[in-house]
Amino acid sequence: MVKTDLEPLLKLVLDYIIKKEYWKHGYIKYSIIKRMIIYVTKIERMYIVRKIFVTLTDKGYIIRKRNKARSYLYKFKNPNGNIKESKTVTITFD
Repeated sequence: MVKTDLEPLLKLVLDYIIKKEYWKHGYIKYSIIKRMIIYVTKIERMYIVRKIFVTLTDKGYIIRKRNKARSYLYKFKNPNGNIKESKTVTITFD
């Protein structure tokens, strides 16, 4: 039995997500995320792929939303946060 350390794999997947800006894709199905994890890690064991996915969800990197078909869609959070620029404009009347 080979023990797989998840931390390097999680870092690899997170680096890829940040590089490709996956949060701009909106809500996507698990199958798309699964294929991305397989592509990045080169690991095809579904147990490990699912464990990586669940760990990302538990750590708060992925948002889960239920759709009408009683399944879930997932969205990656922007690691930079929601940076909102607020501009104030002062209007003076003479």
